[in-house]
Amino acid sequence: MTSEPRNPFRRDMYDSLESFADHVSELLGCPITLEDPHHRVLVYSSHDEETDMVRISTIISRRVPEKVINRFWKDGVIPQLLQSKKPIRIKGKEDIGLGNRVAVSIWRGDEVIGYIWAIEMGTPLTEEKMGFLENAASVARHLLSRFTTSKTPTLQDNQEFFWRMLTGYVKETDVNEKLKEMGVPSLACFTVMIFPFSKMITKEIEKHILYLLKVSQDVKISFSTIEDNELVILATPLEDNGNSIACFTKFICSFQQNLKDRFSIKEVKGTFGGVYKQYRDVPKSFREARTVLEVREKFPQEAGEFYHYQELGIYQFLDILLEKRRQDGSENIAIRNLKEYDKAHNTELLATLEAYLDESENIQKTAARLHIHPNTLAYRLKRMVEIMEVDLSMPNQKFMIYLDLKLMHWQKE
Repeated sequence: MTSEPRNPFRRDMYDSLESFADHVSELLGCPITLEDPHHRVLVYSSHDEETDMVRISTIISRRVPEKVINRFWKDGVIPQLLQSKKPIRIKGKEDIGLGNRVAVSIWRGDEVIGYIWAIEMGTPLTEEKMGFLENAASVARHLLSRFTTSKTPTLQDNQEFFWRMLTGYVKETDVNEKLKEMGVPSLACFTVMIFPFSKMITKEIEKHILYLLKVSQDVKISFSTIEDNELVILATPLEDNGNSIACFTKFICSFQQNLKDRFSIKEVKGTFGGVYKQYRDVPKSFREARTVLEVREKFPQEAGEFYHYQELGIYQFLDILLEKRRQDGSENIAIRNLKEYDKAHNTELLATLEAYLDESENIQKTAARLHIHPNTLAYRLKRMVEIMEVDLSMPNQKFMIYLDLKLMHWQKE
């Protein structure tokens, strides 16, 4: 007969959160921190061992540094904690001064009301100690009710809430309540924008960014957050005139120009996702804005000036088409024949074909782009049709070749 794992915790053992944290730390043999749902420090153990920079910064400021919280959201750590009642291991991240950790969420019903973090001091926690940590979270639920009081939300709390919106861990009613708390009216429509900067965003640059967002005459910024070298915002038009895409595009252009003219910050090219009215679509708009960035990076000549998701056209579906190609194990024979001919004869017919289709089959524009004579282009086109054995006047054949040419670049990444 197997016995139940030992549970060393009882609610009546503690007269404060401090005594609870010290007891957990003693049992696990490592430093312990208790946080509220907004990652503000409630209490930390008096463990004497060496620790890492993130814990030191957290204790000094009484809150987990914003860059660490954003990194946890980006890497999927917090979404995992919002789904699981079991302790999870978090691998150290040297670039932000974070050592190996184990964390567990403190649940009340279906709501996370806090977290317990344990720093692994060289030796990973055993399965028995992982069980202790899970039991500690169960007891902490009652202790938090006894020993804590609610605090006024801060700017950092709003940023944390925004990450919940971006990743789909928030209800429509919660968004309405948060906007009411912030004194912001419900949004008629919105989009998510991403601005990648060429360098890490410093505190000085952040001040400039927040100033420009505050004085914008084109859009209202309800939420914003900064992660390393990216600014992410939730924007809505100041006037609902039915032309939101033009409004958002104008804002991006003016924001980029102001960064350049006023603060000499260059090479910032923003994107935005779809325009929606339901808050449940915030994650979708976020993913779409990210897709625009990805397509621009992979196709700088064709898509380098795209701002929003609708401009992508067929590029929206390249990842889906590529997955189908991989599943089918098929390839475009016409393109394969052209690649083999180029390799054998040291020609550039494949590149010529792609430029020709990019330029909507305009002879003069294609020749200028390739720096060749139109007659040379005409000869190449005749030769490539013979090699591929396709009829470029047939839309279905031409369109499939064009898609497969783009998939080649997508796959290279």
